[in-house]
Amino acid sequence: MTQPSPVAIYGLGNMGYPLAERVGRQFPTQVFDLDAAALQRAQAAFGATPIAAPSDLAGTRTVVLCLPSPAISQSVLQQIAPHLPRGAVVLETSTVNPEHIHAAQKLLAPYGIDVVDASILAGVGQMVAGTASLALGGDPAAIARTQGVLDAIASKQVYFGALGAGAAAKVINNAVAHAVMIVVAEAGAMATAAGVDCQKLIALLSDAQMGLHRPLTYRYAERIVQGDYAGGMPLDAARKDSVLALQLAQTLGVPLFAIQSSHSVYDMAAAAGHGRDDYAAVAKLWADWGCPTVPPAA
Repeated sequence: MTQPSPVAIYGLGNMGYPLAERVGRQFPTQVFDLDAAALQRAQAAFGATPIAAPSDLAGTRTVVLCLPSPAISQSVLQQIAPHLPRGAVVLETSTVNPEHIHAAQKLLAPYGIDVVDASILAGVGQMVAGTASLALGGDPAAIARTQGVLDAIASKQVYFGALGAGAAAKVINNAVAHAVMIVVAEAGAMATAAGVDCQKLIALLSDAQMGLHRPLTYRYAERIVQGDYAGGMPLDAARKDSVLALQLAQTLGVPLFAIQSSHSVYDMAAAAGHGRDDYAAVAKLWADWGCPTVPPAA
């Protein structure tokens, strides 16, 4: 039986180590990290071979990057690209922007090497448990050449499109999560000050027909995608509710940032004449600014 080609993994940090461990169950692995203890741990746990020099990669057809910054990824690629065989594929699992993926491809192309964005949509616990997801972007042929490694990392994979699309999806997902975190913190502070039970608030906000879900699964997925703003809850009514929330926070002495700034958008949408439309019509502002929230109809 032919021994599979080794997979090189750069970065054995909080996410990189469990990723390498998953790959190491199915493939011979080569690993690199500045932390000698992490290298020793990988050797002991799944027989990984430390990378002593870039020349060690002469027979390596798949490289996985799981690194702290785009600059570090670029530096690693500059060092290893001349030593990889033609037809090799680099899987960039680090959180980067599309511009960094394109820069990597520009660097690798002269050597006949492809890059695929395989952004991790999960926390460390999910990677350990095997429930992580990957947001993929790039040449389907390059993805096919590394499908076994991708499957070892995460069985759930979503192909978002051309090179950089997976990275963009990851960054957008994180942006939403981080912004919602501020809104949730503000909501928790208001609830605590108002004597609202926090567990009941969590149940309310997580209800599929209310709270956090409805703006995405109904107003964006149906109203905005279909351009249907007739009927529904008028923007003027949503703006009125937003005023009440600001007044409540002021009465309770709770500082607001995200909720406060969001109210300004409702003011602008009302001033633009969208007051009687469903409040999803705030999306019309972005279209007016030349940044539509959905692609134009074909």
